[in-house]
Amino acid sequence: MSKRRRVFSEDKVHLHVMISRDVYEMLVKIAPEIYGAKRHRGALSYVVEQALRAYLAPRLHTQTRTNPQGKVRRVYELFVKCLEELNGGFKPDVAPAKQVYTCISEIRGSDPRTIERWVGIFKRQGLMKDLTPNNPWHRKLYEII
Repeated sequence: MSKRRRVFSEDKVHLHVMISRDVYEMLVKIAPEIYGAKRHRGALSYVVEQALRAYLAPRLHTQTRTNPQGKVRRVYELFVKCLEELNGGFKPDVAPAKQVYTCISEIRGSDPRTIERWVGIFKRQGLMKDLTPNNPWHRKLYEII
Protein backbone atom coordinates (compact mmCIF):
# COMPACT_ATOMS: atom_id res chain seq x y z
CA MET A 1 0.00 0.00 0.00
CA SER A 2 1.38 3.32 -0.95
CA LYS A 3 0.36 6.54 0.65
CA ARG A 4 -0.90 9.33 -1.50
CA ARG A 5 1.33 12.30 -1.35
CA ARG A 6 -0.38 15.65 -0.89
CA VAL A 7 1.10 18.59 -2.66
CA PHE A 8 0.51 21.99 -1.09
CA SER A 9 1.62 25.37 -2.22
CA GLU A 10 3.62 27.36 0.29
CA ASP A 11 1.05 30.14 0.36
CA LYS A 12 -1.98 27.86 0.76
CA VAL A 13 -3.36 26.14 3.85
CA HIS A 14 -5.67 23.20 4.32
CA LEU A 15 -9.08 24.22 5.72
CA HIS A 16 -11.67 21.70 6.83
CA VAL A 17 -15.17 23.11 7.24
CA MET A 18 -18.66 21.68 7.52
CA ILE A 19 -21.28 23.08 5.15
CA SER A 20 -24.81 22.00 4.35
CA ARG A 21 -25.33 19.39 1.66
CA ASP A 22 -27.32 21.68 -0.65
CA VAL A 23 -24.57 24.33 -0.60
CA TYR A 24 -22.00 21.62 -1.34
CA GLU A 25 -24.05 20.32 -4.27
CA MET A 26 -24.34 23.83 -5.71
CA LEU A 27 -20.59 24.25 -5.29
CA VAL A 28 -19.76 20.97 -7.03
CA LYS A 29 -22.15 21.85 -9.85
CA ILE A 30 -20.92 25.39 -10.46
CA ALA A 31 -17.17 25.04 -9.75
CA PRO A 32 -16.25 23.38 -13.08
CA GLU A 33 -18.30 26.00 -14.94
CA ILE A 34 -16.39 28.84 -13.30
CA TYR A 35 -12.92 27.32 -13.22
CA GLY A 36 -13.12 25.34 -16.44
CA ALA A 37 -14.74 21.99 -17.26
CA LYS A 38 -11.52 20.24 -18.25
CA ARG A 39 -9.49 21.50 -15.30
CA HIS A 40 -11.57 20.39 -12.34
CA ARG A 41 -8.68 19.70 -9.98
CA GLY A 42 -8.61 22.66 -7.60
CA ALA A 43 -11.89 24.05 -8.90
CA LEU A 44 -13.60 23.75 -5.50
CA SER A 45 -10.69 25.44 -3.76
CA TYR A 46 -10.66 28.23 -6.32
CA VAL A 47 -14.40 28.92 -6.08
CA VAL A 48 -14.42 28.79 -2.28
CA GLU A 49 -11.41 31.11 -2.09
CA GLN A 50 -13.04 33.61 -4.47
CA ALA A 51 -16.30 33.48 -2.51
CA LEU A 52 -14.45 34.07 0.78
CA ARG A 53 -12.51 36.97 -0.74
CA ALA A 54 -15.75 38.55 -1.98
CA TYR A 55 -17.37 38.07 1.43
CA LEU A 56 -14.42 39.36 3.49
CA ALA A 57 -13.37 42.33 1.32
CA PRO A 58 -15.99 44.84 2.53
CA ARG A 59 -15.55 43.70 6.13
CA LEU A 60 -11.78 44.13 6.41
CA HIS A 61 -11.76 47.91 6.95
CA THR A 62 -14.84 48.47 9.07
CA GLN A 63 -13.04 50.80 11.49
CA THR A 64 -11.62 53.10 8.84
CA ARG A 65 -13.47 56.38 8.47
CA THR A 66 -13.32 57.94 5.05
CA ASN A 67 -14.90 61.18 6.24
CA PRO A 68 -13.81 62.25 9.72
CA GLN A 69 -15.96 65.38 9.45
CA GLY A 70 -19.05 63.16 9.76
CA LYS A 71 -17.77 61.76 13.04
CA VAL A 72 -17.12 65.24 14.39
CA ARG A 73 -20.58 66.34 13.27
CA ARG A 74 -22.25 63.38 15.03
CA VAL A 75 -20.32 64.04 18.25
CA TYR A 76 -21.18 67.75 18.03
CA GLU A 77 -24.88 66.96 17.58
CA LEU A 78 -24.82 64.73 20.67
CA PHE A 79 -22.91 67.47 22.49
CA VAL A 80 -25.58 70.08 21.62
CA LYS A 81 -28.36 67.71 22.73
CA CYS A 82 -26.60 67.25 26.06
CA LEU A 83 -26.28 71.03 26.47
CA GLU A 84 -29.99 71.41 25.67
CA GLU A 85 -30.86 68.89 28.39
CA LEU A 86 -28.72 70.76 30.90
CA ASN A 87 -30.32 74.10 29.95
CA GLY A 88 -33.99 73.15 30.07
CA GLY A 89 -34.55 72.19 26.44
CA PHE A 90 -32.96 75.08 24.54
CA LYS A 91 -29.54 75.43 22.95
CA PRO A 92 -27.46 78.04 24.79
CA ASP A 93 -25.43 80.60 22.85
CA VAL A 94 -22.84 80.68 25.63
CA ALA A 95 -21.99 77.74 27.89
CA PRO A 96 -19.69 77.63 30.92
CA ALA A 97 -16.75 75.27 30.84
CA LYS A 98 -18.30 72.98 33.44
CA GLN A 99 -21.28 72.23 31.16
CA VAL A 100 -19.04 71.81 28.13
CA TYR A 101 -16.73 69.40 29.97
CA THR A 102 -19.69 67.49 31.46
CA CYS A 103 -21.28 66.92 28.06
CA ILE A 104 -18.04 65.89 26.39
CA SER A 105 -17.27 63.49 29.23
CA GLU A 106 -20.72 61.90 28.88
CA ILE A 107 -20.29 61.44 25.14
CA ARG A 108 -16.60 60.61 24.64
CA GLY A 109 -15.05 59.96 28.06
CA SER A 110 -13.98 61.78 31.19
CA ASP A 111 -10.21 61.76 30.68
CA PRO A 112 -9.05 65.42 30.72
CA ARG A 113 -6.96 64.80 27.58
CA THR A 114 -10.06 63.56 25.76
CA ILE A 115 -12.06 66.58 26.87
CA GLU A 116 -9.32 69.00 25.78
CA ARG A 117 -8.97 67.15 22.48
CA TRP A 118 -12.67 67.50 21.67
CA VAL A 119 -12.78 71.14 22.75
CA GLY A 120 -9.85 71.72 20.38
CA ILE A 121 -11.57 69.84 17.56
CA PHE A 122 -14.76 71.85 18.01
CA LYS A 123 -12.78 75.11 18.02
CA ARG A 124 -10.78 74.17 14.90
CA GLN A 125 -13.96 73.18 13.07
CA GLY A 126 -15.56 76.51 13.93
CA LEU A 127 -18.27 74.93 16.07
CA MET A 128 -17.19 76.61 19.32
CA LYS A 129 -15.27 79.73 20.36
CA ASP A 130 -13.42 80.41 23.57
CA LEU A 131 -14.77 83.76 24.82
CA THR A 132 -12.36 83.96 27.77
CA PRO A 133 -9.01 82.55 26.60
CA ASN A 134 -7.01 83.97 29.51
CA ASN A 135 -9.25 82.67 32.31
CA PRO A 136 -8.62 79.43 34.20
CA TRP A 137 -10.71 76.45 33.05
CA HIS A 138 -13.40 76.80 35.73
CA ARG A 139 -14.13 80.40 34.63
CA LYS A 140 -14.07 79.83 30.89
CA LEU A 141 -17.06 80.60 28.69
CA TYR A 142 -17.57 79.04 25.27
CA GLU A 143 -19.75 80.37 22.47
CA ILE A 144 -21.68 77.50 20.88
CA ILE A 145 -22.13 78.15 17.16
